[in-house]
Amino acid sequence: MKNLNLKKNIERRFFLLSALKGISFGVLSWRLFDLQVIENKKYDKLSKNNQFNFSLVVPERGEIYDRKGRVLAANRDAFSLYIKSSQNLNLKKILDKLLLITNLNEEDVNNFENRYKNLKKNNINVFITDNLSQRDISKIAVRLHEFPEVNFLMTKKRVYPQGTITSHLIGYTGKLTEQDLKKNKNLINFSNLRIGKYGLEKFFDNKLRGEFGRRREEVNARGKIITSNLYEKPNPGKNLNLSIDLNIQSYALTRLQNLNSKKSKFNEPETGSVVVMDVNTGELICCVSSPNFNPNIFTRGIKSKEWKSLINNKKAPLLNRAVSGLYPPGSTIKMAVALAALESGIIGYDTKFFCNGVKEYGDMKFHCWHKYGHGNINLSQAIERSCDVFFYELGLKVGIEKIGLMLKKLGLDANINLELNELRKGLVPSKKWKLDVKGTRWTPGETINASIGQGYMLSNPIELATMVARIANSELSVEPTLLYGKTKKFKKLDINKNHLNYIKNAMSNVVNSELGTAYKSKLKIKNFKMAGKTGTVQVVRISEDEREKGIIKNKDREWKKRDHALFVGYAPLEKPKYSICVIVEHGGSGSTIAAPIAKDVMEKLLV
Repeated sequence: MKNLNLKKNIERRFFLLSALKGISFGVLSWRLFDLQVIENKKYDKLSKNNQFNFSLVVPERGEIYDRKGRVLAANRDAFSLYIKSSQNLNLKKILDKLLLITNLNEEDVNNFENRYKNLKKNNINVFITDNLSQRDISKIAVRLHEFPEVNFLMTKKRVYPQGTITSHLIGYTGKLTEQDLKKNKNLINFSNLRIGKYGLEKFFDNKLRGEFGRRREEVNARGKIITSNLYEKPNPGKNLNLSIDLNIQSYALTRLQNLNSKKSKFNEPETGSVVVMDVNTGELICCVSSPNFNPNIFTRGIKSKEWKSLINNKKAPLLNRAVSGLYPPGSTIKMAVALAALESGIIGYDTKFFCNGVKEYGDMKFHCWHKYGHGNINLSQAIERSCDVFFYELGLKVGIEKIGLMLKKLGLDANINLELNELRKGLVPSKKWKLDVKGTRWTPGETINASIGQGYMLSNPIELATMVARIANSELSVEPTLLYGKTKKFKKLDINKNHLNYIKNAMSNVVNSELGTAYKSKLKIKNFKMAGKTGTVQVVRISEDEREKGIIKNKDREWKKRDHALFVGYAPLEKPKYSICVIVEHGGSGSTIAAPIAKDVMEKLLV
């Protein structure tokens, strides 16, 4: 009996052990099946991630061309130098060696060290520079065994073949900064990425930049790259075709800087702008600003000393005067004042005012540029001879509000959709503006000043070229563009055609009549005539005491106190094609300085 119970206990224990063994085997088998079959894809993917690294491939930036296909911004091959990040890397030793055998820029090294400090993981290629010469690359290549952490990648570098000629328009690219990332959440934080920082490079950055690709790199246990293959091809950026004619742009810049004409009488480098616009399409044929800069210094990485030199230069070479320079328009807006009067029915074509050289209003005196006056003249003669007193009288009759409305209709202080972030709108003052900004009421004396484009009034060269383009076109409110072949529907100008023709005839007399202020700048080419308007803008007010003692001649004043020289016009006379605006800062007389430049540029265009 005792043996029987013992046998039963042994059998029970054996059964329990067998059951436990069976359950354990079943669980283990299921887990193996789960790992090998069900979760195979998951762990296969994790395994590959341990074996491969993926890095971004920067797309080739779109190129920029002029209207005839000439290259303004392009890309060339360059080697980019990287260091693979690692926990035990002796970074100082590597960098000291590189600095010893190459001309590596210390600023590039400092920027690299800052990027390296902020890394959150290892086995990442950290960009150092793409500014090494072929000689530097060769020196590193023959000693590559000393630099196992160093890698080269073939990349593209931005170049500007025309240098200073189109610098303000094209702009430049620069390395991505923390500030850029904060401003644009769509940017990818990649050390070798360059983005548009100025000009068209900035305005069209999204279009020019393209889309990243990806490179798959197989690495060994030490993180060394074994193979590297393009995994996902980058999409290159789109090209831009500009309306600019490089030949005209180059000629206008040279002419403005007096390099192919007589030396400036002031012995100073000319600062200013030349803008030429197609009066039918709005296409800008040239858009010149002087002085300028070489955008290629930004490509190689501008040094602190170079940057300080640019921003501390009193002539402001980084300022695009064509779109950002704001100047009193002076007598160049007398056509707009005249149109405001004609459209309001305040005067007729034969209305005359007498000019004796000065307009007295209360205890104030407003002088004409012609000391002895122009006598009894009508509107057309007042434009032709640029009589200030006539427009003082006219401005008081029309009023600042009507003058302002006409100026805005012609493109001043208006919302112009030009493809440059640097565009600054001019100012056409009003009674409300003065009350809001200055806290005081508008006065008749301020209307008198505004009638000849002085006082609070400001405009940029693009606006003035647009104003003349609309007068010349006579039907459409043409808007400027820098893109070639851009089709856009313009609004109707809605100004009486007879009034416009009268004004255009007066503008023709300015250039082609012997009494016109720009007569010496009439075109010398057969069958072509130019119409226009001169302007000489006072920078410093002349007091009555100074007038009595004798006004100091413009050329004898300090440069920054000299008058600005302006000219606006269009040609050909019969079938207008181009409008032009020339501004020479502190250049003196519009008749003798700005108008001859416009003449030469127009002749270059029309021949």
